[in-house]
Amino acid sequence: MTIHYATKEPLAPFNSPEYTSLFGITKQQNILLVNYQALNAITNFELVHQFMLKNGHKSLVIFDVPKDSDVIPLKEWPNLKGLFYEGTDDTLFHQGLEAIDQGELWFPRAVTDTWMKQILASEQQTTLQSNNLTCKEIKVLNLLCSGLHSSAIADKLFISEATVRVHLHKVYQKIAVKNKQQALEWCKNNLSKINS
Repeated sequence: MTIHYATKEPLAPFNSPEYTSLFGITKQQNILLVNYQALNAITNFELVHQFMLKNGHKSLVIFDVPKDSDVIPLKEWPNLKGLFYEGTDDTLFHQGLEAIDQGELWFPRAVTDTWMKQILASEQQTTLQSNNLTCKEIKVLNLLCSGLHSSAIADKLFISEATVRVHLHKVYQKIAVKNKQQALEWCKNNLSKINS
């Protein structure tokens, strides 16, 4: 397997103390490799996303992740398909890249456990919040998320605009948001679960 690095000078293997590359690209799999040290320091989501689009990279791999780091924010990186801890031996690293090339995901068990716990807690919170919504509040929320303003929602439901505002106030409290923008974001992530 050939790995092309962003720097021109030859580099030592991944486990070597002299190894300092922040970016690399696997030629055969066309996977973008980003060193954990480079995240948020010299790059951001949009920069990585644009670079991947421009160069046709379908997968992102973050490597040299410290075992004690907070892995929850890492799942937000675009097209993330794999993650490797510091000190991962070359054989396992290359095995992981081959698996990613075949369409698999490659994450340490501790990482997937952390992410699943967060997802389950979020889903439980959403279920609790949505179970407290009345049928009328769900209708108001659906109409709000479809882009209607309070007056149009009132016309659709044959209620006054003041009643719509009361419903929205109660909805915002129940789903733990403070304004329309946060409510729209909540709807984007959760409304399909309520409506199904």
